[in-house]
Amino acid sequence: MGAPPNPSYWVLTTPETDYPALAGEMDVDVCVIGAGIAGLTAATLLKREGKTVAVVEGKRIVRGATGYTTAKITSGHGAIYGDLEDNFGADGARIYAESNEAALARVAQFVEEDGIDCDFERKANFVFAESQDEVPKLKKEVDAAKRAGLDVALTSETSLPFDVAGAVRLENQAQFHPRKYLLALAATIPGDGSHVFERTIAQDVKGTTVRASGGTVRAKDVIVATHLPFEDSGLFFTKAHVHRSYAVAAPIDASAAPDGMFINSGTPTRSIRTIPDGDRLLLQVGGEGHKIGDEEDPAQRYRTLEEYLGEHWPQAGPVEYRWSTQDYMSVDRVPYIGRLRRTSGHVLTATGFSKWGMTGGTLAAMLLSDGILGRANPWADLYEAKRIKPKASFKRFVSGNVSAGKHFVADRLRSDDVDIESLGPGDGAIVRKGAHKRAVYRDETGALHALSPVCQHLYCHVIWNPAEQSWDCPCHGSRYSGDGQVIQGPTVKPLKRLDLT
Repeated sequence: MGAPPNPSYWVLTTPETDYPALAGEMDVDVCVIGAGIAGLTAATLLKREGKTVAVVEGKRIVRGATGYTTAKITSGHGAIYGDLEDNFGADGARIYAESNEAALARVAQFVEEDGIDCDFERKANFVFAESQDEVPKLKKEVDAAKRAGLDVALTSETSLPFDVAGAVRLENQAQFHPRKYLLALAATIPGDGSHVFERTIAQDVKGTTVRASGGTVRAKDVIVATHLPFEDSGLFFTKAHVHRSYAVAAPIDASAAPDGMFINSGTPTRSIRTIPDGDRLLLQVGGEGHKIGDEEDPAQRYRTLEEYLGEHWPQAGPVEYRWSTQDYMSVDRVPYIGRLRRTSGHVLTATGFSKWGMTGGTLAAMLLSDGILGRANPWADLYEAKRIKPKASFKRFVSGNVSAGKHFVADRLRSDDVDIESLGPGDGAIVRKGAHKRAVYRDETGALHALSPVCQHLYCHVIWNPAEQSWDCPCHGSRYSGDGQVIQGPTVKPLKRLDLT
């Protein structure tokens, strides 16, 4: 599989992993497909309950969305609790708060019990508004969050270097280094009949048998934790829509840095936190999200965040880290956790974390492991993967699928007005040759790669992303390197290679 050209801070400050690839056939109790926070946490919980597990990862572990997060562990997911009460009732909002708080406690417990050095820090979380027009929404949020059992208050006092009209302050949340945390958990999985496999692409699931590159894993239960399920039979691609966002980080003196984790209640999104980096401190600013295919100049998103950081924190040094990520947004703002299909009681999945995967992935692991172990869980109904909530989801369901449909048609008709010979090293373009189109990329050696532009997931056409030097599918979020190798699913197949003649 390919790799993004802008590695995150989390990736660059942790060692490479070298787990073996699957070779041959094996039998385990549970096969976990995907080694992000949901998959590795579930595998850890299940092994510690006496199950044998096999984790199957297509690239290296914790190099997908979990390796490119902002790494906040919080129940404060923007201004969400008022909407949850409206759409799921007061009990639904309470369960959402309770389950996310339990996920935070589960992470803290692993850190303490295993002695994991992952820069885990308790912080207050703030959802802030810069406009008075947003304050009524925050008041509604505070009231709903209190009814849900959270320790929140409305304040106008923050450590941000600018005035806010109001902010929801949620106490006793946390931030951490997600790869340090998960690499430590992953190291406890192999042995006693359990395994972690890298560079092993799951190709299909028949019953509870996983066929993958290199071999086959037969299991009693399967967890598909691949961000968006690569198995299309669950139709999650119709109700979890892809969204790209960006982050930058620069060194800053502790005396000038804000104390806490922050996200604004309006748009464009601004997500702010600090990162301990040895003897120094970094300030991370994220946001600038958009639907895939709706931005012709993704590099401008980085520049906008850098300008925001420099404007409000002129004491900060030059930006040293830049990265982007993709998240799947559920149509009703609640993750889907449970059966892959209505008839698949032993094939489970989790997706649609809507940018809050650190708690969402952890609570998914807790829910799924309880299901496999035969334990009743009071959260299960809220997160049921096959639920239908028309009131909460109809507008987003229609909008997301109309957008994908437009791209499916329109991107087949367009091509870039580019002469192949004008492509420089690291450039890519969709080029029409007669009646046919090619996705053409020139690598750093000057060699040209001609590919079919047809995504191997559900056959939309990819577009070139110059900021990340990747081919991105605007319909369902599959990503490919310039030479067509898979960076991110749901696809499991590379782009088809073509010639230029």
